[in-house]
Amino acid sequence: MIIKCSENSTGAVIAPEGKLDHVTVAEFEEKVTELGARNDSLTLDMADVEYVSSAALRAILNANDLMENKGGLKLVNVNQKVMEILRITGFSDYLNIQ
Repeated sequence: MIIKCSENSTGAVIAPEGKLDHVTVAEFEEKVTELGARNDSLTLDMADVEYVSSAALRAILNANDLMENKGGLKLVNVNQKVMEILRITGFSDYLNIQ
């Protein structure tokens, strides 16, 4: 898994590539914690994410909670396969997905 990160005046963007699962979620959580602590908003660019496991869903919820009292968390470029997982689990009703 590769995780690209960038920061600008409006917040931070985290763009993981590959599978977000029990093997890769720790690195993802580390980036979310690091960038979420010093930015007012966080965007997860999901364009290159092939799969999200239950561990990744938990990490995304934690990221949402971390950013709740700031500018928020949003998911962008969610592909159909990942969107289906978010819909089935009910996360699509809870998260800001654009």
